[in-house]
Amino acid sequence: MGAAMMGVAAGVLLVLGGLGRWYFYTPMPPAAAWAAERRTVTVGGREREFWVVAPPTVRAHGPVLLVLHGSLMNGKKMRRMLGPVFERLAERHGAVVVYPSGVEGHFNEGRLAAKYSARTLNIDDVGLVRAIVDGLVATHAIDRTRVFGFGYSNGGGMAMRLAVEAPELVAGIIVANANLPTPDNHQWALAAGAARAKVVLVEGTLDPINPYAGGRVTIFGFSDRGMVCSAPDSAAWFAQHAGLAVAPLADDTRRIGALAVRQQDWGSPPHVRLVTMQGAGHTVPQADYRFPKFLGATVQSDEILQDAWAMLDGR
Repeated sequence: MGAAMMGVAAGVLLVLGGLGRWYFYTPMPPAAAWAAERRTVTVGGREREFWVVAPPTVRAHGPVLLVLHGSLMNGKKMRRMLGPVFERLAERHGAVVVYPSGVEGHFNEGRLAAKYSARTLNIDDVGLVRAIVDGLVATHAIDRTRVFGFGYSNGGGMAMRLAVEAPELVAGIIVANANLPTPDNHQWALAAGAARAKVVLVEGTLDPINPYAGGRVTIFGFSDRGMVCSAPDSAAWFAQHAGLAVAPLADDTRRIGALAVRQQDWGSPPHVRLVTMQGAGHTVPQADYRFPKFLGATVQSDEILQDAWAMLDGR
């Protein structure tokens, strides 16, 4: 190969490398301010790991936020990626933050089409959350009536399952980038009082994995997770089971950065909320971490999650 051709080839590789870095690479935010305590608990004969962060503002009878990670992650990675926003909220509200780890990178959110081991082995992740909450009552004297869950993607499905099957465990949930599975794609057992938990759904209209308008969930064409309802139908389902009117009572749109954000609330005070991020992808709105470009646009603001916390805790 001549020098000219080698130069061209090197230039092409440089451009491709730059594009790859732009499309896939994203730096992690600065490390969180407080140490995380690694704990384990045995559930169903299996040792499970979770991380506990207690900011200095934590007091007895305070709230808890369970942060449930997405696919192919664990609690430690979730904290490294999104911990800053949750721990800012925790410091402000005196909350304990907990980052559980799924089994082999997943929680068993109950989608029948899923083939990962957490689902096929029928891992008891509801039992995991129950054991974590019981432990925090003993170690931090937390308020059982102020346990909240946040879930991203697979963790969002797990948060919905908790609200439906174990409403005594969670007073409210925030779900990012996950829609309600269609009736033929879940095995949830609707518990008495399932409408008790408040629900906030945060969804991007250009999500490449979890389709805002409903349909089949795949990981870019692979790893079929089955069918889900649309984001609006998911919110309406939770509103219906809470005995609320089909139509939201409040419907407002504002701009946050470059994107329009529509907020629809059911109930007064709000009991179910749908936040639609126009043009956003499979990403969580917050100020610190910019998701890789292949997952779509990120709303770079804590505002949505701050408002969601205020709605759930009401204090």
